[in-house]
Amino acid sequence: MELIADGRAGALEGRGVNASYRLADGDRELSVKVHCPERSRAVELRRVSAVDAALRGCSWYPPVLDLGLHPGGRPRLVVVRPFVPGAASEDAREHAAALAGVLAELAGRAAGRAVAEDTVGDYASAWLADGERERALAAPFLTGRWAPLARTAELRLGELLAGAARLTRTDAVVVHHGDLHGRNLIRGAGTRGPLTVIDWDEAGFSRRPADAAKALWLTCRAGRGDFVLDPAAVRAFLEQLRTGPGLPCSGAADLARLGALWFLPREEHLRLLGERGPDLVPWYLDWVARFWARFPGNLERVARVAAALPSGRRPRPAR
Repeated sequence: MELIADGRAGALEGRGVNASYRLADGDRELSVKVHCPERSRAVELRRVSAVDAALRGCSWYPPVLDLGLHPGGRPRLVVVRPFVPGAASEDAREHAAALAGVLAELAGRAAGRAVAEDTVGDYASAWLADGERERALAAPFLTGRWAPLARTAELRLGELLAGAARLTRTDAVVVHHGDLHGRNLIRGAGTRGPLTVIDWDEAGFSRRPADAAKALWLTCRAGRGDFVLDPAAVRAFLEQLRTGPGLPCSGAADLARLGALWFLPREEHLRLLGERGPDLVPWYLDWVARFWARFPGNLERVARVAAALPSGRRPRPAR
């Protein structure tokens, strides 16, 4: 943290609420994630530690080298990992097979583990706990040109929560990355180099296929600038899920509804974005507004693609 404060660490680009740095330590390159104070508590430290213990040994997982709560007026959780060179693909669709393999390992790595209840949760948890409260808290931000977002949340929330509830298990958990999509899969030394999954800020445990649901939206887009889903990519992704994590394709529309909850603005996220930079809030709201403008057509597209998949091969039951 002193090196970062002295300007001797390179800040990595990002628009999230946490900050990332690249730092040289002798002949090693380190990736340092500094969490915002609001998400720097002892439970967050335990959550990162528990996920690290579950995933040690996975070829694509960058292990934690050090972590702790940095003292100060407002303590900050600091997580140090190896820095992984490489570049994200400009077209996340090419990572469908690799992504399904990661999802399968995440689903199995929590099996038989004692998981503390306060480390279980994902982007859908707050909505499922009290969706109307979350909607009311975000409403003051959704005025002016973003007023349609408030109306969308009012009209769609019940449908999204019902889909998420149908995919929720009370008897099993999986390891949850939190932001798993093609651009967080890094290939080193060209397209055939080793795979590494980065950005573990939101990692924990979940009772839903929340990673697969979010990845459906972020990996199957025809392009980064908008949210038009590519039917061929959706088909490839759903086919991979049938042989990987074992999610039944009959639940594809619910998978899309679960993932869509991530695109509903929450007051906490909007507030933290505003504290990091006032320009981030309008950027974010414009971004999610594009998602919701495309949502009805995309949801119909997912359901249509899923219905056309061959039914002769039964998927394995969800873990």
